[in-house]
Amino acid sequence: MCLEKISMRYIPFSLILSSVLASCSVQHTRLADEFRNPAMASRPNLNIHGLPSGTGEQEAILAEYLANGYGGMATNANWTDGYLKDETEMKSLFDFAARARRKGMNVWLYDENWYPSGMAGGYILEEHPEWEAEGLFFRDSVITGPRRVELSLLPGKLMMLKGIPIVDGVSHLDRAVAISGLVENGALHWEVPPGTWNVVQVATNVLREGFQAGTDRGGKVRYYPSLLMPEVGERFIELTHKRYAEVLGKELGYLFYATFTDEPSSMAHSFENLGYGVSPWKQNVSDTLLARFHWHLNEKLTDILLDSGSEGQRLRYQYFSVIRDLMRDNYFKAIKTYCATQGIKSSGHLLLEESLPIQVLLYGDIMACFREMDIPGIDVLTAMPEFTRRYLYSARLAASVAELNGGTEVMSEICPVADPPYRNGKEASTIEAKGTVNRQLIGGVTRFNNYLRLEHASQEEKYAFNTYVARLSTMLNRGHRAAKVAVLYPIETLWTKSRPVPAWNKGWDDMAGGSREVVEAAAVFDRVSEHLYDHHWEFSYLDMKGLVSATIRDGKLHQGDLSWEVLILPQVETISVEALRVISTFVQAGGKVIAVGGLPKNSDVDFPSDQVLQLSSSLFSAQEPHAEKSTYLPAYDRQLFEEALSAVLTRDYTIEPRNAPVLASYKRRDGSDILLLANDSDKPQECAVTFASGRNFSLWDPNSGEVRKITNPMTLTLAAYDAVVIRKVD
Repeated sequence: MCLEKISMRYIPFSLILSSVLASCSVQHTRLADEFRNPAMASRPNLNIHGLPSGTGEQEAILAEYLANGYGGMATNANWTDGYLKDETEMKSLFDFAARARRKGMNVWLYDENWYPSGMAGGYILEEHPEWEAEGLFFRDSVITGPRRVELSLLPGKLMMLKGIPIVDGVSHLDRAVAISGLVENGALHWEVPPGTWNVVQVATNVLREGFQAGTDRGGKVRYYPSLLMPEVGERFIELTHKRYAEVLGKELGYLFYATFTDEPSSMAHSFENLGYGVSPWKQNVSDTLLARFHWHLNEKLTDILLDSGSEGQRLRYQYFSVIRDLMRDNYFKAIKTYCATQGIKSSGHLLLEESLPIQVLLYGDIMACFREMDIPGIDVLTAMPEFTRRYLYSARLAASVAELNGGTEVMSEICPVADPPYRNGKEASTIEAKGTVNRQLIGGVTRFNNYLRLEHASQEEKYAFNTYVARLSTMLNRGHRAAKVAVLYPIETLWTKSRPVPAWNKGWDDMAGGSREVVEAAAVFDRVSEHLYDHHWEFSYLDMKGLVSATIRDGKLHQGDLSWEVLILPQVETISVEALRVISTFVQAGGKVIAVGGLPKNSDVDFPSDQVLQLSSSLFSAQEPHAEKSTYLPAYDRQLFEEALSAVLTRDYTIEPRNAPVLASYKRRDGSDILLLANDSDKPQECAVTFASGRNFSLWDPNSGEVRKITNPMTLTLAAYDAVVIRKVD
């Protein structure tokens, strides 16, 4: 070893340099070839759920897919009455998958009969109807006495019915009156005493009408089991994944690249305004709360609903931490663990991933659930770009988790069910679909499992579209995000504010209703994210687990290949003492923190916490020696936020004009920098791009596959909804 070191001293520098340059040239040539002729795995898939059994018919389908430029499909045993039981149907699937694999195609195994995943085609509830998904229903009604009232009751099994006096606008929970004995014929009959009263009802009920489980999917209404229960996840895997492996007689990875789980959830978010609030629940939630935190749910219901203060915040934090753990471990982790034994990746997407308040209700913590997927994913219910802005957030959440886990793959399912009312009964145009795909690639998506059929395109145009997507996926599917900014995922703060008041769908990607505190906190997160995209600041989302396990070097937070100079706290009011100490150490080492909309005050134990308040005060006090490294904005302000970022960050590149509708994604791979630029409008755009450093630049055109050298700075003209890649090698 010593001799090797000595001999290295005598190797001429010119020889070393020429060797390095030759290596870079080979790498460039190889990547350019991959870009021009993208691998099948980089091409979008077109999902298919009904397969013919005949060889000729199967071959015809595959030939059509290849002619249209698709790389494969997500598929399953046919959805017949013998779903998963008819071995003939299952072997037909395996024949089809084997034929596709021999052609180099990418095959994913869809794990359900229609959706959402977790039902096993309805078999689970047929076996165990007592496992059906349930929720806690909450309603409070303010009335004034003295008078006699008759109030209808919530549907389901009544858990609590109380009258709580309100004095000077304050509910006095300690003076509550039990009135459940005044129920007759499904209604409350009460002689209300003088004064103002809040009649609080809580019931448990199955989640059917008004929820996704109560909708018609494929001509049937299939109710849904509770994924909070470990028994459900275990039985689902037995009936689906293990059944496929049993009939195949080999590991699932022999034929399939990944599994595709579709919209599994707690089911505890209503699609319409039901007039009452809902929280996810099953008896094991109550049992876990008692075992872990030593309180009975029945005794704390009014605090969970009404108390915005210390006690209510503590209870809701603990409640949703249990929901997170049960959803993560009993479903997502269980599937990932089994897939690892089968040489196959776990993937799919969740429900309503775009809204933080809905994430609380359906998953507790969506990043925690994404962490238990080999390939986290999202869905996009339209190909109309003007309706897809919020998908930038969900895509970046999934992509951030993938990179925190050490991966790069992120899946998207484009299913343009929202398009027909706006596009004369059809999908959006092909050029619009291009804009929608661009947004997802900017967000971090690298794999597509589509129901987008490109209805307006010829075969040649479909092939060109899919090749365009494949070329961009090829460039983005490796490496890591070159982000200097991390945004802390504020889900724990939302837990404390998520009082169970009426909330329902707003469109197909947002929530209406909900508690005012939750809506305001989520809005800060959205505005911060929007700002970073619009002003071309590359960023990652960072969850509490990622923050606590980060290392600090050279004034930066590090996670694997990722590193950040600035940490943004979007109304992060609840944070563990351990996590806040990491932030304090980061700042002392030279890192920068920007808090927007609120400062930390609660820990994961105390609400508020003296330790958190002291650390927070130290971080953001003007008298502290590191004050220039910490900025607090009481409310989001576009100009002030941009000034705060510009004061502590240098840009790797600039795009002029600054307000051009051009989105950017910046990554590093194989010793080079990759900048994806996408025109986010339906009109041509001209922009000037200037890199702060670098000597060798090349422009990669995903439409033609052409790669050519360019000089810095550069002026680009992008057609409507078009994109290019710039590669920089120092």
